Amino acid sequence: MGGTHGKSQRPVMEIGAHVAYRGQTWQVAALQGPRVYLLQEDGTETSLLLGRLFADPGFEVVGARMPDAVPQWGLFETVPLAAQQRALAWLPHIREVETGLPHAPGSHDGQIRPECDPER
Repeated sequence: MGGTHGKSQRPVMEIGAHVAYRGQTWQVAALQGPRVYLLQEDGTETSLLLGRLFADPGFEVVGARMPDAVPQWGLFETVPLAAQQRALAWLPHIREVETGLPHAPGSHDGQIRPECDPER
């Protein structure tokens, strides 16, 4: 079984996942540091560095289940209202850091503070 990471919907290798490696299907038995331990149904086992597994041209997570995505504000709504308000109060500052504009787009005088200019 595999999961996904972020919005990319790419499978994630984890213990119990089935992977294709060197033209055969293996089950991930263990992950230890940079090593992965793989098993086949007939009892054949192997261990290798994750980088070598990922570099195999035929590597893929086989039959990975894609979990449901959490709505963007789903968890935010479970936070107490006072904490939500404190978090939302940071949005203008975050917008200014990202864009250099101190207010929402279209509602400013076009002046970017030099210390917040993304071009600098």
